[in-house]
Amino acid sequence: MLNASGAFQVWRQPMTNPRDPDDAAMHRAATPVTSAPRRAVEPAAGVSIRTPDQRLRVFVSSTLEELAPERAATREAIAQLRLTPILFETGARPYPPRALYRAYLAQSDIFIGLYGKRYGWVAPDMEISGLEDEYQLAGDKPRLIYIRKPEPEREPWLGALLDTMRSQGATSYHSFATPDELRDLVANDLAIFLTERFAGTASAPAQDNPSPLPAQHSSLIGRTAEMTEVAGLLRRQDVGLVTLTGPGGVGKTRLATQVATSVTNHFANGCAFVPLASLSEPDLLRTTIAQTLQVSELNDRSGDDSLLRYLRPKHMLLVLDNLEQLVGAAPQLAQLLEAAPQLKILATSREPLRVRNERTVAVLPLALPDRVPIGFDAAALDALARVPAVALFVERARQVQPDFALTAENAGAIIEICRRLDGLPLALELAAYNLRVLPPQAMLARLDRSLPLLMRGPRDLPARQQTLRNTMAWSYDLLDERGKTLFRRLGVFVGGFTLAAVKAVSTAEGSPVSPVAVDPPADEDLLEGVSSLVDISLVYPDVEVDGEPRFGMLVTIREYAWEQLASSGELAGIQRRFASYILNLAEAAYPSVNSVYRGSWMARLDRDDANMRAVLAWSMATTDESSTEAAQGSAGTDRSQVGVRLAGLLAWYWFFRGRLREGRHWLEEALARTTPGDNSLARGAVLNGAGLMAWAQGDVTDATTRAEEGLAIFRTIGDLHWLPYGLSLLASIRIAQEDFTAAASLLDESQAQHQEVGNVWGQAITVYELGNVAAAQGDLSMARSQYDKSLGLFRHMNDRLGMALALHSLGVTSVAQVDYAAARSLFAESLPLMRRTGDRFDLTQLLVDAGSTSLRLGDLQQARSFLVDGLRLARDIGLRTGVVLALAALAKLATAEGLAERAGRLYGAAKVLSPPAGRLRSVPDTANLDVNISEARSSLDNRVFTEGLVHGEALTEEAAIAYALIGAPPPATAA
Repeated sequence: MLNASGAFQVWRQPMTNPRDPDDAAMHRAATPVTSAPRRAVEPAAGVSIRTPDQRLRVFVSSTLEELAPERAATREAIAQLRLTPILFETGARPYPPRALYRAYLAQSDIFIGLYGKRYGWVAPDMEISGLEDEYQLAGDKPRLIYIRKPEPEREPWLGALLDTMRSQGATSYHSFATPDELRDLVANDLAIFLTERFAGTASAPAQDNPSPLPAQHSSLIGRTAEMTEVAGLLRRQDVGLVTLTGPGGVGKTRLATQVATSVTNHFANGCAFVPLASLSEPDLLRTTIAQTLQVSELNDRSGDDSLLRYLRPKHMLLVLDNLEQLVGAAPQLAQLLEAAPQLKILATSREPLRVRNERTVAVLPLALPDRVPIGFDAAALDALARVPAVALFVERARQVQPDFALTAENAGAIIEICRRLDGLPLALELAAYNLRVLPPQAMLARLDRSLPLLMRGPRDLPARQQTLRNTMAWSYDLLDERGKTLFRRLGVFVGGFTLAAVKAVSTAEGSPVSPVAVDPPADEDLLEGVSSLVDISLVYPDVEVDGEPRFGMLVTIREYAWEQLASSGELAGIQRRFASYILNLAEAAYPSVNSVYRGSWMARLDRDDANMRAVLAWSMATTDESSTEAAQGSAGTDRSQVGVRLAGLLAWYWFFRGRLREGRHWLEEALARTTPGDNSLARGAVLNGAGLMAWAQGDVTDATTRAEEGLAIFRTIGDLHWLPYGLSLLASIRIAQEDFTAAASLLDESQAQHQEVGNVWGQAITVYELGNVAAAQGDLSMARSQYDKSLGLFRHMNDRLGMALALHSLGVTSVAQVDYAAARSLFAESLPLMRRTGDRFDLTQLLVDAGSTSLRLGDLQQARSFLVDGLRLARDIGLRTGVVLALAALAKLATAEGLAERAGRLYGAAKVLSPPAGRLRSVPDTANLDVNISEARSSLDNRVFTEGLVHGEALTEEAAIAYALIGAPPPATAA
């Protein structure tokens, strides 16, 4: 059809959601849209021919009879990717053939050519066959070419056409032997092409990261426009932060992970997924990101952040999921983006973060079908099945009921269900999962009865959040009374739960804090109850660990369960039981954290980390609720004491996991809820933990105050478990202060206490620490004796960390005794053990010492490898003293290579950065900077070395590390 200007018009149906082109064929009304023809493609005047639908279209060109099986295989490959195959034989037959394929080509996006031995028919009014005409009319479309082999009788004109194709180039050019092989080739080529076209081409291979994107086990429906928009924003150089906004349950997380998956190859360092739903403290946002990326939290004295140093050189995408409760931390993200110019952040939040240069993309509910009379023919059902909301409902329904189908009988009910649930993906999925007990018509009737009663939520909430609550209420109403009780109590678990945890919050026995008086459920009833909630998708099964199943709830569902718990009158009692369960877990774990059983118990604590945070936040709260509890004489005081006890018990867990900043935060919060005259064990444990964190962060002054006060409490109450560890902590602080006599005395007392209670691991670690005191004093014979003794004890227990520490220290002692070959052997034995423990702090020292020893033995290549790995690791965990020792050792390497300026710069940087206290033990020839600088000055060009020294003293830590790593080998994967 011609418009007034003579341009060709194609009738297209308007889109339900103008941002989603997949919806184009969903409405019956038609509006003209002027089409800009590509090259010479133009149907005959007055002809308006439409392709079967308006999805991404793939035109298939070939002779019909010769390649019929191949055309069928190609059609299957295209359809399985949810694209639309355009083939001549499916067209509108009344139109002339050339007009038909020209019109189809004009509306197609990709051209596929299948060629065998025939060139095709040449019409009387044409000089070339329709086969060649189709290829030429494809113009600048992506062209995927497939040649059947072998074809010894190929017609000459087709051979000439294929030669032309080869010379012009094509998006893809393959040969095939069978239809099955062709089907696989087409599917793979289309998938690769779409990834490259819409996700961009990778500039470098993506690297492994410690927090991969969640695996997706279902298709993403109706988000083509959002996918394209978000991926485009992330590829723009001027965009650093993209926030997906929208109501709970709309699918922000699902869209974010799908986009991240599609663009991951665009980022040299890949993508990392950081779930934040369980975090409620904005101050812990960066700590949590660092923890997820396995970046330790040790900071240097200038306050420089190790996370910033880790991210600064990275070209990567961070997916931060569920930020709405942390919008106050938005400036922290702005700082990360400012410090790391190649970093991109894709965030999900119910509201914009409101920082400069933020790009927001609203994630809307899925497009809905129009209300139409019940009664559909096949074409109407096919069109209805492509409406995103209906497509999602039907696909999820088939996961529950594989033979489910959209029919003329249930289509009207499904339309109304989708409309009543406002197209919210979570609501649609919950509805679909209940089809095992309710057919669509019965489900619609239930919605009719329930919704009017459930529209009375808080008016200050967004309307769609109220709608989601209505959906949750409807699902909740499907449960019997026992199921409702179980469901709402599960709302207390922030980070998932086991069956034992569920039983604990439902059982009054043994709880120290005023539980709700109810009968405990039987184990089989509990399992059946949780299983029933899994069946209707209110609960999902999580990773099974050691044969014990674990479960979780989607955030929005858990929020609804929490509301029901609050309105039931059970909240206060269930919270106290929950806190009691977590406290009991920490009490059970604590004795084993400092033992050979550390690994399994640390893993158990890891799984309940979010729950532990929730209990700490609840116990430290100063809300009206806690004030009311105290006024009513309930557990107000007990509530704060739970937090004090829990924080003290978790100190060593935080220490071994390297979460020093977070641990110190909670410990100081707990300490603020005690009184100076309180000599309880709980307060002593908190003081000891605070001292441990301060010592690890290099704050010797605060560490001394906390450790001394905690030790005094342990002495007063005579606790034989905490006392020896309090003595050891203070001894470590005294070593840092170079008060070796006091350190040895404290360790002797600690050893006696461990012996009295029969703690073999405690005895072994104390013997090891006594070796450290002897080594620091220069008594190498005594040091070796103590290290040998501790090694024997650790070997007997098969404790990897203890063995690695002892072997390392024996190696350092061998270096001091000028037995470099023995030292090298000891370090080689220690390294794999240390790597397996995950102790990055001690691994830093070991790498530097191993590198320095290799240098002594003349193996410069191995020395460089160890030292560079040590420097990188010290940089990543923010360990200033480790950086200093690595720089000094690399300076010694430069001296051996005769590089005067480089040696001077590295020594100058190491000297300036060297802290006044909190040193790392190291081989003597590395740690003594003044002696090494003097030796380098005398063996190198003094003028050039001195100039380098001056330049090095002016370098920042970051600049010094960057200089040291120039020309360095790539990172060792095991480090």
